[in-house]
Amino acid sequence: MGERFSFTFFMQQKLKNKFPEWCFDFTQRQNILVLTDDLDSLLGCSIENYVKGNDINYFYNFNKLFVADKSDKRKAIGIDLALHKGKSWCNHVVRINKDDYVNPQTANINALLKVHSGNYFKKYAMSTAIMMWSFYDLPLPKTKEGKMLLLCIDSGFLGHYDNRFKDIHTAYLELLGFNKLIDLLNNTSKFDFEMLQSKYKTKAKIKLNNDGYLQTNLPLADLQGFLGIPLELPRQKFELMFQFNDGIESTYQIKSKNQINKQIISFALTGKRKFKFTYV
Repeated sequence: MGERFSFTFFMQQKLKNKFPEWCFDFTQRQNILVLTDDLDSLLGCSIENYVKGNDINYFYNFNKLFVADKSDKRKAIGIDLALHKGKSWCNHVVRINKDDYVNPQTANINALLKVHSGNYFKKYAMSTAIMMWSFYDLPLPKTKEGKMLLLCIDSGFLGHYDNRFKDIHTAYLELLGFNKLIDLLNNTSKFDFEMLQSKYKTKAKIKLNNDGYLQTNLPLADLQGFLGIPLELPRQKFELMFQFNDGIESTYQIKSKNQINKQIISFALTGKRKFKFTYV
């Protein structure tokens, strides 16, 4: 990563200053949110609602976009969504090579620090939600279990227990200002985290049922109790708005996003040598 930063609380200012201007606008209820299909996105939406009063109006399951209120024309923010254009909070690697176009509106550490397929294993590999938690200077959950659950999202604890990635994992937690979580990881086993993931079903998906309502097996009341942030699904009915094409390609064949001759909606590397995208 080059430089190492040292601090006590919250996201290191040099990194925070790289984020798009819209992230620093605390006007209430200015935007609406795009939820995707997992806990990372739902908690990110809950953070946006808690801090800025923004509500979920869209649900995106990668190749379809559903809407609750078509009449709401406020600008959308994608949460845990690698949008090619428009505002988004995201934790994905969005470059094939270092010179690829990156959405200037994306709030994404991997985009800001120029991670790409060539330095893929230096990526930020924790959740979008914990990045947002740091950016908005939210206090960590009070209990050990609450802090652990925050690290369970997107299996954000894993890098600490792999000697290949432990140093980079620690460096990112320092960048986020979460030294307390480093201490927690040092005194907790990988097995303990995996058991907590299983107990609270943190990998459970969010889906639309046949009647157009969102549902999940996530124990939202329990998770809310530990995390200290209201956590609930929208109760409105959703209907299909757009359907997209999707593709999976290899960076062996495609060396730059500029080679993709399609109107890209979302794009993310799913490994050093593969990427997934949606397009019109």
